[in-house]
Amino acid sequence: MKNVTIIGVGLIGGSLGMALRSSGKYLVTGVGRDIKKLLLARRRGALDYSTMDLRAGVSNADIVVIATPVDVIAPMAAKIGAHVRPGTVITDVGSVKKEITDDTRLLFPRRYPAVFVGAHPLAGLEKSGVTFACNDLYRSSWVVMTPGSGAPHAAIKTIRSLWHACGARTVVMTPAEHDRLVAVTSHLPHALAFALCNAAAQSHKSNRATAKLLAGSFRDMTRIADSNTRDWAAICNMNRGELASAIDMFIERLGYVKKCLGSPEKLARFFETGKSARQRLLQIKKF
Repeated sequence: MKNVTIIGVGLIGGSLGMALRSSGKYLVTGVGRDIKKLLLARRRGALDYSTMDLRAGVSNADIVVIATPVDVIAPMAAKIGAHVRPGTVITDVGSVKKEITDDTRLLFPRRYPAVFVGAHPLAGLEKSGVTFACNDLYRSSWVVMTPGSGAPHAAIKTIRSLWHACGARTVVMTPAEHDRLVAVTSHLPHALAFALCNAAAQSHKSNRATAKLLAGSFRDMTRIADSNTRDWAAICNMNRGELASAIDMFIERLGYVKKCLGSPEKLARFFETGKSARQRLLQIKKF
């Protein structure tokens, strides 16, 4: 059995721990700053062991998973570099990859004899914390691996096997390609959800009846606005260049809708292309 240490045992890290333990192939140690949260993670079945001592937590690990906010991942990798064993494979779950890959490339293996293989599981909830963790969160989901040039094949295989043990599927991309695509499929939807909620709040200031008219469409489109705002501010800021391009692309299409107002035929054609695209894209995702 491989020893896996997860730094940050919240929704993502906790669900990973549950899935790995359920596979019977891994012993999982959790590292965190809050003893109560670590004990909760153990009670919920996410961990075999837990510690608040970062050095002790990583010193015997075959794999270290950094499941912290994106702006903490590279600094955390630097912090643990001197304490991991030679050959340890370090990975992450960050939603932005290029900046993290660039920063960690300066650390591994140049400064520390470990390997960094970036990864991003495309799964999650709008809630946060180990309270909401579940052992099937990653089942049938995609995990993007961004190993970067020069990563040993054995290290890539190690992280691929880890995610396959959780029931996930893996695909390899460059960090830049990943960031460009998730700007459209993940970061933009979150930005839009927060913006839509702000727009509705502005309407409510003008007319207090607004809240009474919030139908299912509003709830469906804004569900992810319940996500951790600190985490999403960090994600959007770190991927700001690609997100800005995605916003421009969306504004262009929304502008077209505005131009089509007054022409039901044009609106219907545009809406039909969107509906067909959704059905086609979601069908492709199944495979």
